This record gives sequence, structure tokens and C-alpha cells, in this order.
Amino acid sequence: MKKLILTLSFLISFTSFVKVHAQNEIKQDSISINARIADLLEEKEQNIKDEKEALKYTIKAINEKLEKNKITKEKAEELKKTAAERTALNIKYYEQYAMLEEDYVRKNGKFSYEGGAMLEIGTKQFIRFRNKNKDREYQQYQNTDSGLTLSFAYNFMNGDNLDINDFSYANNNYFAIGFQWKTRLDKNNNLRAVYGVEYQSHGTELNGNRFITQGDQAQIASLGFNADKAKFRQDQLVFPLHLEIGGSERKEYEDGRVRFENYDKWKFGIGGFIGFNMSSRLKLKYELDGREIKETRVNNFDNETFLYGLDAYVGKGDITVFGRMNLNNVFKSGSVDAQYVAFGIRFQ
Repeated sequence: MKKLILTLSFLISFTSFVKVHAQNEIKQDSISINARIADLLEEKEQNIKDEKEALKYTIKAINEKLEKNKITKEKAEELKKTAAERTALNIKYYEQYAMLEEDYVRKNGKFSYEGGAMLEIGTKQFIRFRNKNKDREYQQYQNTDSGLTLSFAYNFMNGDNLDINDFSYANNNYFAIGFQWKTRLDKNNNLRAVYGVEYQSHGTELNGNRFITQGDQAQIASLGFNADKAKFRQDQLVFPLHLEIGGSERKEYEDGRVRFENYDKWKFGIGGFIGFNMSSRLKLKYELDGREIKETRVNNFDNETFLYGLDAYVGKGDITVFGRMNLNNVFKSGSVDAQYVAFGIRFQ
């Protein structure tokens, strides 16, 4: 459980919106300079607009207090004057900053930027995401982008004496969450390398009150009694790598930037993965002497630690259907011939 928590914490922190201040000065080309100046003007106008909206809400709140006789008319005027002066100073600061930064950029051919991203909460817009990684934003080409992946699937073990019908259709599931990078391999962005890291969980439940034994020689055996649940689960960390083929639309902007969009295009990917098993457990739920018993047996299931397999997907935009199969045996002793097979839907 500790390994699972640590893994999920890493993934969440890796993809969280954080405000990171890292001042950098980098020589830029004319495309970057023009884009930076345009962005400065846009930021200035947006900040001034936000300040004016905030002042409207402040004055409205003051008037409401005045109508309810919570403050005097003199106090209301004083508060309004203070709020207006503060707004005027903030607007003046935004205008001066934009002017000084623009002058610096034009004279020196370089600019400072704040790396990272931030999530802002305001009075009017409530929530606004602002990307502050300007150096990357102003690049003429962006060869790599990234994002979160989420997968749901049906899962079972396949082997000499096992097939899909040996497992519960309702209680066999696969779940994965991860982070991936996609890198352009050709000039038209029709061929891409997709790679990343994923936490995945296989859940399998045998039919007919059967379960998997612990020890050096894992066996599939009968429980000897009726159970409401006898589910085997493995939590794993894997590193997938795919070659993706798909359509892409090239967009060229007036400032010289070139971007490739494929969010609404069909794509096909094929590849594989390697990784390792973090934990194995068997959860039992049954009745004994009129009492409901829940039992969990952890590890010691003769499981292979190293994982590898194949994966393929096809879809459009952010949604794909996929099939994934482990080539390694689930149990290292070979007492039970079993390899995981999963097929489902992936959001990426």
C-alpha cells in the first residue's frame, strides 16, 4: 500500500499546477521577440481588465453594506476612494512593467521569463490557467508535448489451461494512470514517438469459488466453500513506448510560429512496455458462522517481478481503444501458465 501511495503521489505532484519562479535570460530570435512583445500587451490588457472587474465587485460590496446600515456614508466613501486608488496604482504598475519590458526586449534581443504554470482564482473569472513557460511558448517549433493518460479495461489471464471464460466478467478490471510525452519524428508530424510512465492495476477473479494459492508453487485451487469475493490484484509500474502514425494539421502564425494539431485526427499506435510488479494481494469475502469475513493475503504469490509486453491502440483525438498483453508469465515457477490480457479505452 505504501508503494502505491508513493507512486500516485509522484504522478499527481508531477502533473499538478504549480507556480515556479525561475528567472532566465536567453537569447531569442525575431520570432520569439515579436511573440513576447505581443504577449506583454495581451497580459497588460488582461491584468487591467481584471483590476477593473475587481474594483466593480469591491464597490458593489461596499454599497450593500451601506444599504444594510453596517457602515456610514462617510466610511463607504472612504473605502471606495481607497479601493480606487489601489486599482489605479496596480494599473499604473502593469503599464510601466509592460513598457519597460518591451523596451528591454527590443534593445537587448533577449527577455526574462517565469517558468512553470499557475492556476489563478479571481472575482470575475473565478478560475483561470496561465502558462508562464514563455520560452517554450515562443519557440518556432515544438517537437514534444505531454499530458496525462487514463485507461479502463477488462482484464483476464490467458494460458494453456486458462481463458477468458474462467474469469468473472463483472469483477475483472484493469486501471492505469500515467504521464506521457509525444515527440514528432518527421517534418509533417505524421510519425511520432509516444513514451512515458504508468501505474497500472490488474484485478482478476476466478469463477467457481477458485483462488490462487501462496507459496513457492502457485496453484489454482478450490476454496472449499462459497465466497462472495475471491479477487487477485497486482499493482505495477511500467514504462510504455509506442510508434504512433496519424494525421496532423500544420498551422503557421503571423509571427512565424509553426504548430501541429492532431486532436481531431485518427491515429494508430503500436509498441510495448517494460516495468516491475510492486505488490500482489488476494482479497476474500465470505460468511462464517453468520458473520461476514473480509480477508486480505498480501504477496508471497510466486510472482514475476520484471514485466514486459505488447500494446497497440487506435482512435481519434484524445480517445483510443487499446489492447495490451504481457509476454512474461504472472508466476515465475511456471506452475500456472498465465499472461495478462487487457482491452479497453484510453484517454490520452
